[in-house]
Amino acid sequence: TSGITVQQGQTSSGGAIAPEPSPDGRWLAFARRIPDGTISHEGHRFGPRTALWLRDLETGAERVLMDPIEVDMAEGMKVSRDLPGYTWASDSRSLVVSAGGKIRRVDLDGAVTTIPFTARVRRTISEMAGRPQMALGETFRVKFPRWTASSPDGSRLAFQAVGRVWIMDLPAGTPRRLTPDSFQPFEMAPAWSPDGRSIAFTSWADADQGHVWRVSTDGGEPEQLTTRPGEYLNTVWSPDGRDIVVTRGSGATAHGRTVASNQFFDFVRVPAEGGDATLITRVARPYTGGRPLMPRRPVSQASFGPDGRLFYPEALGPGDGEPAGTEIASIRLDGSDRRVHFTLPDADEAAVSPDGAWLAFQEGDNVYRMPFPYGGTGSNIVRIAKRNGQLPVTQVSFEGGIHPRWRDANTLEFVSGPRYYTHDPNSGETVETPIDLELPRHIARGSVAFTGARIITAEEDRVIADGDILVRDGRLACIGDCDTAGAEHVIDASGTTIMPGLIDMHAHHHRDHVGVIPQRNWESAIYMAYGVTTTLDNSQWSSNVFPAAELVEAGAMIGPRTYSTGDPVYSGDGARQNEISSYELADQNVARLASWGAVMIKEYLQPRRDQRQWVTDAARVRGLRVTAEGGDIEYNMGMIMDGHTGWEHPLSYVPLYDDVAKFFGQADAVYSPTFIVGGPGAWNEEYFYQTDDVWKDEKLRRWLPWRMLIPSTRRRMMRPETDYSFPLIARGLGDIIEEGGWGAIGSHGQLHGLGSHYEVWMAAAGTDEMTGIEIGTIHGAHFLGLEHETGSLAEGKLADFIVLNSNPLDDIRNTADIRLVVKDGIVYDADTLDEVWPDPKPFGEYYWVDEDALMSDDRPTDYWDRRREGGGGPDRRN
Repeated sequence: TSGITVQQGQTSSGGAIAPEPSPDGRWLAFARRIPDGTISHEGHRFGPRTALWLRDLETGAERVLMDPIEVDMAEGMKVSRDLPGYTWASDSRSLVVSAGGKIRRVDLDGAVTTIPFTARVRRTISEMAGRPQMALGETFRVKFPRWTASSPDGSRLAFQAVGRVWIMDLPAGTPRRLTPDSFQPFEMAPAWSPDGRSIAFTSWADADQGHVWRVSTDGGEPEQLTTRPGEYLNTVWSPDGRDIVVTRGSGATAHGRTVASNQFFDFVRVPAEGGDATLITRVARPYTGGRPLMPRRPVSQASFGPDGRLFYPEALGPGDGEPAGTEIASIRLDGSDRRVHFTLPDADEAAVSPDGAWLAFQEGDNVYRMPFPYGGTGSNIVRIAKRNGQLPVTQVSFEGGIHPRWRDANTLEFVSGPRYYTHDPNSGETVETPIDLELPRHIARGSVAFTGARIITAEEDRVIADGDILVRDGRLACIGDCDTAGAEHVIDASGTTIMPGLIDMHAHHHRDHVGVIPQRNWESAIYMAYGVTTTLDNSQWSSNVFPAAELVEAGAMIGPRTYSTGDPVYSGDGARQNEISSYELADQNVARLASWGAVMIKEYLQPRRDQRQWVTDAARVRGLRVTAEGGDIEYNMGMIMDGHTGWEHPLSYVPLYDDVAKFFGQADAVYSPTFIVGGPGAWNEEYFYQTDDVWKDEKLRRWLPWRMLIPSTRRRMMRPETDYSFPLIARGLGDIIEEGGWGAIGSHGQLHGLGSHYEVWMAAAGTDEMTGIEIGTIHGAHFLGLEHETGSLAEGKLADFIVLNSNPLDDIRNTADIRLVVKDGIVYDADTLDEVWPDPKPFGEYYWVDEDALMSDDRPTDYWDRRREGGGGPDRRN
């Protein structure tokens, strides 16, 4: 009864869902769609329409009994049932069915009557989690330093942040950059030499890839050690100081991919004085289950243990009847004699102490230790786990811990947010040391004016027909009739429309780099090019998103102002998650994410209500908002009653009736539908792929690697427009907003950049142009707790706005007709992201663009014959 067509036979069962036999056994009621029928609601049509059918079980005859009934959710997501419940009367002569938001009785002859029903509902609900964020200042504090490593004597600490290696005296020194300002590539993975006089690190420079370097701990010019560029990461010195072992990628970036696309990595040995790298062994790309190209696990790092052996974790997928897990292996430096000592279910970082007495590992973003019976492993693999393993395990950190490594046999070190830790495994003592690095925010200095524009303020529907905007030091100094005589730079905006920058509250755009963040990162830059000045990248690997956000704040990378939940609070144990079995554990996980930079918590389908309440209350205490993976109506109502700020993904129930809209609206809830995915029918992104030749868009071709654009948008399904649910989803959102609730846009990473505009357009399809713009701007700011700082154009707010060539109030699609993008007062050309003011400069190379793959010419089958006859050369592109 699936209704799936058989193409060669050109037939289908017709489909059927929700069967209900009559009590007397004579009849079978079921739902089936009327293939070319639609329903209409408040001026919006959707189909195919669902009807109630009846089969005579004696004769096999079928007929429509009631048409229409409620829309079925057979193609929907996260619903408790495919059709609202209905039931037979005890005498088998009628059924009670919901339709049109009311309760109906239908007799076997098809007569329909309405059963009157009203109920006054009054519910006491919990205080909503979240309070407004603090205003953004002129500086920010780094919250996600990485690759911490102390000197052999423990007196100094090196770490990486905002693309640079920093060094500080312990315990309370001020961090300073180790390399000179003239050193341009990004720097990663510092490691101290055994004599404490040098630090090795790796670099990254986009199209030029990277190298391994060595620099004096007192600073100065770094010395390049490797002879050929590559994807180097995770340095470690040999105990004798002669070699540096690093992890090297297989070269995916050399053919237009990212480091995350490497199918394997190599451990290589580089002479400490410089020279060719020598292969030690090959390790698998960290296993990431069903999303191999969206990794949320770090690349493997080696460490030296007893007998001069190299120890390392290797996260492998299932095979030979064994489940997925992480092997703790060791190997000789010449690549021989590989041994597997332990297996763990979800660890992805591990280090053995130099004397082989201890193993430290990271799982669920906390650090654990256990005795390592080195002499008794190697022939029999021991299975260990943080709970119920074959050997006792001690949890060292409770509110976060990553990058575990051993300074010496008695000192384990790791980092969590802006805090460095040392742990003595013998005494059990753990010492916390703050890392206090404060840097200037990248904002425009000076003043710039835009004159003669139409201004959509997103402030209570206010539109200024002909006005000016004056920006001073990154903030809006005047809106409307402004004195621009003293502005340092004036831009004639006559004939344009200015509106706030978009705020995408579900923008998955940090999925592709396994922590190796490019200097020119197309995943972020494309959002800026499309006028998205702020994003929330929820449900994202912390080691990707928080470092990238800090690079943007520091001005080391162009992109939208980025916020995140970090990794979601999933159910159960895993590489990035912990079972939430108590309030204390919920609080620890929320505390970890907050310390790393999360402004919101993503609660992801915790199975029990008390677990969801624990997470929400822990966030509420810290002033954090809580968003959630949405479920069915009852689930979402329960979350809002318990204090969730909002939820994400569309309700598959359409239309949405006023009782539900009133509840969510009066609760001040935020509904972030992500129109682009989900709903009761086809995913709505496909509507735009069928109406537009998206793969031919020149701007998208500049900002997206072709593999992320052409295959998914060129092969497209053609459907009746009424098959797409976004107008009815948007109408339901509009009803919630009219009752006092809020909305948001969320492009879900489906089509970076332009997808954010699709969201605005779809919101407007069920409301109006102004409401669509407000949902994409001030509503998102409200969801973030930043409506006092951004989301609308008002004096004192951040200067985040876009200058459009045409008016979106005339045609909502004009939101994508962008001339200039302004963020923190800095003015960019929207097509190129060249900086226009205050420091004119080009964006740089679009190194991800492959002109060969973007060719669209025609070539005859005798192409090469013609070239020979014409004397053409070997250039394959002419």
